[in-house]
Amino acid sequence: MGLPERAEGPSPEEFTERLVRQVLDPISLSANFAVERAHRIPTRPLPPGAPPRPFIFKVLNYRDRDAVLAAARRLKDIRFENTRISFYPDFSSEVQKQRRQFTTVRARLREKGFAYAMMYPARLRVQDGDSVKFFSTPEEASDWLDQRG
Repeated sequence: MGLPERAEGPSPEEFTERLVRQVLDPISLSANFAVERAHRIPTRPLPPGAPPRPFIFKVLNYRDRDAVLAAARRLKDIRFENTRISFYPDFSSEVQKQRRQFTTVRARLREKGFAYAMMYPARLRVQDGDSVKFFSTPEEASDWLDQRG
């Protein structure tokens, strides 16, 4: 997200391979790192000043995909030509909908200082001291938080 329009030029796959190596350096990629496909989300023409369309790319090897996402999480502030860009896994609309249901409870967890993560497809993992709790619904997590005070 955030990659300026037309930055990818005529060869989006080659551009993406160079970009990943450039902005996520140092990163542990396989010797065969390759981007199989890369493209923008097709939409109607954007009005002037609109944010750039999402840029999607598919990495050939899942280990490289995981390395890219881990490096992006670790680096946090990633820049391309003075513009902040972000990397996210591409989930189906159904999985996104399920994950979005946890928005309120995640905000409460942040307020209370709990470390948490969303597990695939839509399961909340919360670190509580030395123990780890898993929640399949936002209601379960909210009830648990209510009991914690």
